[in-house]
Amino acid sequence: MRGRLLVTVVSVLAGSACADLLNGDIENNASGIFGAISFWGPNGGWADHATFARPGNGGLGLYFGFYSGGLTETVGQISSMTYQAGQTYTFASWATGGGNDTGVISYEIGYDGGSGSFVQLAVATYDLTGLGMWVQTNGVSYTVGSGGNEIGRNIWVRLGDGTTGSSNDIWFDNFSLVPTPGAMATLALGGLTLTRRRR
Repeated sequence: MRGRLLVTVVSVLAGSACADLLNGDIENNASGIFGAISFWGPNGGWADHATFARPGNGGLGLYFGFYSGGLTETVGQISSMTYQAGQTYTFASWATGGGNDTGVISYEIGYDGGSGSFVQLAVATYDLTGLGMWVQTNGVSYTVGSGGNEIGRNIWVRLGDGTTGSSNDIWFDNFSLVPTPGAMATLALGGLTLTRRRR
């Protein structure tokens, strides 16, 4: 009985393994090559790895996305997942500098503050200049407190703008949005595990 209780608590606290980001792998697009990325916007396009091959793309599928970061363009999606108190959410992807192997990618996580206005909760930037290959980034993480305005709102993730003041061609692939228990939930799980071992 105690073992089943622990499994149930773990399942409730951990949530699903990954949020339902539509076309997160950039593999299903209604437009032709260089056209809009289905379910992502308002900017960006897609191309194929075969034509624009770069080391590290072996497990990334057939297609990838691109946009001009650094000025005013953004590429994002409002997830079906909602913020829950005590959870940590991480938005990440694979990335590389664009055609000229330069650029700074900006991961942002937030919510709609009304009328389509993005309210930023956390941001993290990575300089991709000179890497010459695809890399998996750590993205950006945000932990929800006990009484924030974001609780119950849909999670909005995006690659942001204004990171460098100049246009940078950024390539990206395989977006993920992963929820994990926050510190308090993890401590609670640890306590349950210790209680079970003592008996």
